[in-house]
Amino acid sequence: MTHKIDSTATVLVATDFYWREIDAATPLGLKLLLINQTAGVATLGQLVNRGGYWTHWASLPVFKDRRE
Repeated sequence: MTHKIDSTATVLVATDFYWREIDAATPLGLKLLLINQTAGVATLGQLVNRGGYWTHWASLPVFKDRRE
């Protein structure tokens, strides 16, 4: 994963990992990173419906040494 400091010099962002739009395939009831793009607010939580406040989601990372 590649990172850079954003133009405001306040946030470190990944330049090759993207938020996914919430759509019919977005999983419900699982722990996700959630964001409202317009408001610029993000949280770790569960999406309970697809028509609510959150606009995009991302999965959580795992530790490199984790075995599934």
